Amino acid sequence: MSKTYKIIGALVVIVVLGYAGWHFYQSRRATKAGILSENIVHDGNTWTADFTAMIPAPEDSVYDAVRDVEKTHSAQIRSVKVISQTDNSKTVEIEMDGPGGQPVTAQMVFQYDPANRRISYQMVGNPAFDLQAEYKFDVEGASTLITYHQTTRMAQSLPVPDEIVKQVIRSVFISQLEGLKQSLNIASTDQPEDSGEEP
Repeated sequence: MSKTYKIIGALVVIVVLGYAGWHFYQSRRATKAGILSENIVHDGNTWTADFTAMIPAPEDSVYDAVRDVEKTHSAQIRSVKVISQTDNSKTVEIEMDGPGGQPVTAQMVFQYDPANRRISYQMVGNPAFDLQAEYKFDVEGASTLITYHQTTRMAQSLPVPDEIVKQVIRSVFISQLEGLKQSLNIASTDQPEDSGEEP
């Protein structure tokens, strides 16, 4: 019996350490991406996410990079194709990696409000959920403060813990910031650790 308890105890320790490591990795990734604050809550099947993030680039460059979504560079995004465009709106088709590496295609409609330095977008044609979001850009010295608000209404409840849904929402925003930084050619502020090897 004591051997069984030792095995169960060891498994619990492994699970706890694994979760702690994964949580640390996500926190580090969020910090590296520039996230300053986040608040993700839900009321029934409606999830609301609010983030602030700092991008070390001028506000007009950051605004233009988000506006030109078709130039996005990201490991998760395979392609972005413009379907239609006017002065203040753009409809794009995005193909990205989904579960199991299978491609997922989504259509998004972007609305631009340059006078108020805002960009909003909405996913269209997806019966599973309705997603709407808005970026607001403010000058912070030589950097740009991004305030982001997202509302996702799901057609039905997901049979997963709330924390998993929060991690997915957080990861999507982090991926957006990482893609934005790549578009702006912003190098990571993290320095590689010294490997101890001789030159």
